[in-house]
Amino acid sequence: MNYQKNVLVGAFLLVARLVQAQAGVELSGHVDNDIGSTISISWTAQPFDAREQVVRAHTNAQGNFKVHLPITSPTLVQLTYEGDEAPMFLEPGQALAINFNADNVAASRRFTAPAGSPDKKAANANNYLREIESKYSDNEAYQVLPDNINLLEKAFLAFLDYRRSHELALFKQADRRGALTPAFEAYAQNEINYAYANDRLTYVDLREQTSGDQQRLTVSPSYYDFLRDNAVVPGNEKAGSSQHYQEFLLNYVHYQARIAGHQPTDPDYYPACYQVAGQLLRGPMRPIVLGRVLLETFRFGHIAHAKGLLADYEATAQAPRRWVEQLRAVQVANAALAIGSRAPSLPLCTATGDSLSLADYRGKLVYLMFWDTRFPASQHELPFFKQVTDALKGQPVVILAVALDEQFDSWQKTIGLPSATLPGLHAYVSPGRQAGVRQAYGLNKLPSAVLLAEDGTILDPHPKRLSSRALQDDLKAAVGRGAAYRAVMLSQL
Repeated sequence: MNYQKNVLVGAFLLVARLVQAQAGVELSGHVDNDIGSTISISWTAQPFDAREQVVRAHTNAQGNFKVHLPITSPTLVQLTYEGDEAPMFLEPGQALAINFNADNVAASRRFTAPAGSPDKKAANANNYLREIESKYSDNEAYQVLPDNINLLEKAFLAFLDYRRSHELALFKQADRRGALTPAFEAYAQNEINYAYANDRLTYVDLREQTSGDQQRLTVSPSYYDFLRDNAVVPGNEKAGSSQHYQEFLLNYVHYQARIAGHQPTDPDYYPACYQVAGQLLRGPMRPIVLGRVLLETFRFGHIAHAKGLLADYEATAQAPRRWVEQLRAVQVANAALAIGSRAPSLPLCTATGDSLSLADYRGKLVYLMFWDTRFPASQHELPFFKQVTDALKGQPVVILAVALDEQFDSWQKTIGLPSATLPGLHAYVSPGRQAGVRQAYGLNKLPSAVLLAEDGTILDPHPKRLSSRALQDDLKAAVGRGAAYRAVMLSQL
């Protein structure tokens, strides 16, 4: 009897879980002035997958539609109609109706639910999203960029406080008009609070990148005191669905790594960030932020560090298997041109028809510039060959320009100008082999450059152009950097 009872209970629980997983969201609606375009609802299914999950719907002759969305947790999704986008916050089990005008989806959308229905809260939540988006998100006066980043510290903090107070006032007003779901309340409040925290945390860096100031801004000693608030850091499990919260935590990790003495140009920077994230964070956000650091390592760090940190993540982060597999796929996709990867071979020939190999320059840095001498952007680089080669005299650096011209003769004429031979080393890739070179080096535009270390591995997949004055200093500082990367032992961090 007990056995049968246990079987029945187990079967009931299994069915309940299946029903919950399949519950999803039922979305129905009407499009005014419908032109028969497809309605798309998209969202990110997991943190590290750039691909979106998309469900599409079509209207009938009256402009009505109905669609089931397999949403399994509170999720911010994007509704798209004719290129016009609008966010929605959905939770499993909800049934919502949306009306919008085809001419302006974002501003005209309205959500409804039957009176007395628990989904009334969901409708209130999404109507609030429309209101805060129109008043603040789409209003440049409330954004850091493009203008408010130029404010000095006191004025910038006043701007952030002003924006947050108005956003919180609108949120309270919406809550008074109609109750909101607990998940959305947490999401909305955290979006406001962590937008403030993230903008404050990144102010100095962003100002340095975008303003015309010659020097990095120095802020008052108390500027970062807000980071001591335990309600802000190191982790708020209820804020997990907030994108601003995730961005803040990632930037907080970078901030802590920098004040510990690590700089983005240091060979050990991304391993140090990974270590900082592992030490500071606990709970469900830990594997997410560690994974975000890994994504940065795949793009900007050394391949050996990327592989080592990914192995550690798989063993210790307690992340779902699908997250690990997605991260591994991203690592593999970035491996070919990652720092420390062997540079793809090049089928080169000189102006005299002799073959040329990258191996001929082992022991020196090689600045590879891919260009087509016919293009105006490439011609712009011509005056800087002499300037850069003169500045690097005595340095173990080679400037090698690789031409992808269609005509060998026209390239010969360009590098052997009537007045003088163009400085630097020059090589040519025959038209029949250019497609393979473009693919191997990811050349989507010309001119493009790649910097190789003394051992023939990639040191910088995206160095500055010859015409950049900063390139000369970068190349001098890069001498020996490949060995410095290899000297970073993950086991010692």
